[in-house]
Amino acid sequence: MPPALFVPVPGGVRATELTRGPWTNHVMHGGAICGLLGWAVETEMRRLGNTNQICSRLTVEILSGMPMAQYAVAARAVKPGRRTSVIEAELSAVEAPWRAADPLAGCRLVARASSQWLAPTIPVAAAGAHQTPSGGEELPPIPLERADPGAHSEIEYPRPGFNADGVDIRFVDGSTEEPGRGLTWIRLDHELMAGEMTTPFGRVATLCDLGAAVGWDYSPSGGAYINTDVTLQLLREPVGEWILFDSATDSTPQGLACCHSEIADQQGRLGWVLQSQVEAPPEMGFPGGMNVAVAARDAAATSD
Repeated sequence: MPPALFVPVPGGVRATELTRGPWTNHVMHGGAICGLLGWAVETEMRRLGNTNQICSRLTVEILSGMPMAQYAVAARAVKPGRRTSVIEAELSAVEAPWRAADPLAGCRLVARASSQWLAPTIPVAAAGAHQTPSGGEELPPIPLERADPGAHSEIEYPRPGFNADGVDIRFVDGSTEEPGRGLTWIRLDHELMAGEMTTPFGRVATLCDLGAAVGWDYSPSGGAYINTDVTLQLLREPVGEWILFDSATDSTPQGLACCHSEIADQQGRLGWVLQSQVEAPPEMGFPGGMNVAVAARDAAATSD
């Protein structure tokens, strides 16, 4: 396996095969894109010296399909401050030979992010003031059995890839092959950036796009949804490696939808993820992991 999802190269970063998404062999998973933009805004915060602030919101907009290639990464502070900060970041595909005198020459903008960072007003209490999920229920234990989305003979996940090899998935209720609400523990199985220890924020930023896989559903036409953005809202800094996703998709007759996830770590309630969705073009079909569910649906319809 590659050493990480991304490796530094002169003038930017290069995506490895661990970033490969489930739709096609050549396009990155949204989780890898969110992780890279999260890394960019957090790196800018460290450069500013604002280590006391917590990211309360990260919004990622994916402007086009992104192949496993080289990218230029840029981040800037829109509002640096002692109590609040706003940091933006952009990813640009490198489409021409690198020019040291003009780093953005030959680059095309493909994804961007905005983030809000807040300084806790009671920092000492933050580490112990965790909340239970909104329903007040106890968190389910992490199952012992690791899922293997690429093991089923009818599943066509491109390998190696993000879903099957980049993350460790443990299903509590439902699976990525079943439509409807899902409850799943997930952890990042590799470093985000080669040569760097992944931070707690970097881990949750890289995982946040997976809500759409945990709680996916059919579109009104019977097709698949694809998300164009991800908004991660955090109440505090994550603790530990594991994130619990309680995810479901709300759709409309117009072919639009939103996947919403309540997330927690082993300490309790952590925040939410929202993903805007639109029906994927018919030629895209379904991600490899949904093929089993599609076959089951079609077989049930034929028997009726």
